[in-house]
Amino acid sequence: MKKKTTRSPGAVTETFKVAEHGLEPILGAAYLLTDRAYARVDGDRAKSLTVTLVCKAPGAAALKALREAFELELATQKVRWAMAKNNVGVREYVARQAVLFASGHALAPAPQAAPNAQAAPAAEPLSADQQAEIDRLIAEVETEIKELKNRPAGADPDNVKATWEEKHGEAS
Repeated sequence: MKKKTTRSPGAVTETFKVAEHGLEPILGAAYLLTDRAYARVDGDRAKSLTVTLVCKAPGAAALKALREAFELELATQKVRWAMAKNNVGVREYVARQAVLFASGHALAPAPQAAPNAQAAPAAEPLSADQQAEIDRLIAEVETEIKELKNRPAGADPDNVKATWEEKHGEAS
């Protein structure tokens, strides 16, 4: 990572080549640290950017932590932007399908297998014993659900289930 770093009291200034790091990751990393530092970005967006972070917390330790946090955030932003660029087609397809589906113009298509994927084998029909076991399990679950619905609710010592009106009265 070739960059120029300078330090002044309470601030760290680093220069990054845009071609190496990308514009969006540099700007994103600077923005995400604005809770801890004042960020200033100068330079030519096509060539290099100089990021100056003025630490809001006093002390050399805070300044060092800020510099390290910026480097970590820059690395994270680079990965995020790379993933975003690689998935543009997928996001556009999903958005297009959602709009078409919501407007009633098209139903969502069935998922297609990847070109190199093998088709799944056809499922074998269930035997009578297997079908009976499934029916028994379904009946058992339905019985448990009915029992849970009929069971009285547990105690509420902190009155969590009470509405605002029940706790504070109608006039509140």
